[in-house]
Amino acid sequence: MTESSGPSVQQLLAADSRPVPAPLLDQSWVDPGLAEVSRERYTSAEFAALEHRYLWRRTWQMACLEAEIPNVGDHVVYDVADQSLIVVRTPEGDIKAYHNSCLHRGTKLCTEDGRLGSFRCPFHGWRWDLNGNLSELPAGWDFPQITADPAASCLPQAQVATAAGFVFVAIDPKEPFETYAGKFIEHFAAAYDFDKRYKATHTVKEVPANWKVCMEAFSEAYHVIATHPQILDFCADENSQYTLWEDFPHVSRFHNAFGVASPHREGLSEQQVSDSYHAFRPERAGASQPEVPEGTSARQVVAESFRTHLSKVYRRDLDQYTDAEVLDAILYHVFPGFAPWAGVAQSLVYRWRPGPTPDTCFMDVIRMQLVPDGEPTPPPCKPVVLTLEQDWSESPGMGSLAAVFQQDMDNLPRVQAGLKTIGKKTVSFARYQEGRLRHMHRLLDSYIAEGLAADGRPASVLDPYRV
Repeated sequence: MTESSGPSVQQLLAADSRPVPAPLLDQSWVDPGLAEVSRERYTSAEFAALEHRYLWRRTWQMACLEAEIPNVGDHVVYDVADQSLIVVRTPEGDIKAYHNSCLHRGTKLCTEDGRLGSFRCPFHGWRWDLNGNLSELPAGWDFPQITADPAASCLPQAQVATAAGFVFVAIDPKEPFETYAGKFIEHFAAAYDFDKRYKATHTVKEVPANWKVCMEAFSEAYHVIATHPQILDFCADENSQYTLWEDFPHVSRFHNAFGVASPHREGLSEQQVSDSYHAFRPERAGASQPEVPEGTSARQVVAESFRTHLSKVYRRDLDQYTDAEVLDAILYHVFPGFAPWAGVAQSLVYRWRPGPTPDTCFMDVIRMQLVPDGEPTPPPCKPVVLTLEQDWSESPGMGSLAAVFQQDMDNLPRVQAGLKTIGKKTVSFARYQEGRLRHMHRLLDSYIAEGLAADGRPASVLDPYRV
């Protein structure tokens, strides 16, 4: 689909030094059109309210890892938009998600993750067991409407699904998780070894921008030329591959190849590409640069160099992993706010959720690291929470990624502010490189339109914001 110069991702995969997993060859594209997108979708409190009611309540979202709730009573509080769920391991070993609200007068039952034997309301002492049954009702004689029907006093539940070690929840899903996220389930079960990883770091950052502004900043490589110019010598930004599957509209993929010069850096030799990549790697500081032999590509050399380095870091034999899995940014997106990477080096997970206003959001960055051979799986780390005012560098888990993330974050307040100007009323997305973004907005529209119809509200409510 791309008309840029230089090798395509599929050409690079065909030349890989190792057999490429079938999921990386599973390429598809659905033309999302050229429609403009209203700026008010990012700034309007009314549109945010439509999202809260018709998007976040009806879609599947990643709440936590299975490894975060291994024992009976272990629980995670998942807050999104105006909803809150308690995701808990029951005595039977099941995972359930309860609405985090006392059935008496609505008090949140839990505000923190941890381990409990029951859920007790701090206001009046009502208590529920781990299976959601009301187990303690002070002055029960005064609530005949409750004691007359014990089944009606159980905590309401959301739906739960698991895949690749993640726990997903949905309050009122439009469709089962197996069809909603089928391509993600298929690919991660077949190729990406997430069962051999553990949560090594986790940073949650409040961001001064709408959740869609933030998500979109991490969903295309078009911004590399201006935002991350330091990587152009070895990042094939404009040659990136974007995938949309017609049968699985909630799942998409972005594949950005490394070890290949950007089309904006035409004329670089293979040795120059290799030297630039190695000079950028922090573990190579002060080391001599390897030569690129005649007839060998820079991509092969840097992949082998980095594979050797990662094998030492992870204390694992990584010889079976392809150059693409070692080097590239391979980022899946499960609509609306979950984005796991599929490579070895960049084994990251992103999550986006709306903030308290349309001008803010929360972004999670999780590093899923390979477990060293022969060693027990470490317990998942606790998240580090950063406020609006804090920098990504204040999270020790970000390491060398902090500087790159901060380059992205420096753009976002400017984007959010610029979207409120009274000039051009729409956002213009590129035909291909930003096609997934337009697709996301069209999918979002479909949820709101269906919700309005189900509630008997006029479709005209969506008109000012429609794609």
